[in-house]
Amino acid sequence: MKINEQKIIKKNKNDEITILILNRKGGRTSARIIDEIIKRPLNINQLANMLGISYNTVHYHIRIMKSYKLVEKKTTGYGSVYVVTSKLLKNIEYYNQLKKLL
Repeated sequence: MKINEQKIIKKNKNDEITILILNRKGGRTSARIIDEIIKRPLNINQLANMLGISYNTVHYHIRIMKSYKLVEKKTTGYGSVYVVTSKLLKNIEYYNQLKKLL
């Protein structure tokens, strides 16, 4: 990790976002999922189809993101969709900086 990257991470103490994006093998996939649900709420099947990955893979990543309270499930008349939480939106700049390090 470069010195500049360390400064970015130390400046913002949001460990969950750092772990999710940089410290996991699937960080890039989690970032792709987040990028889509930032645009609009989507269900797991829609995400899987859009990203060309399996339903189970999306479900796995969503479960991790929910445990860090970065996404949440919203129930609609036709089922459930996922949206980003205010916690992630408050740290969106930091999230975008971390994505550049992938």
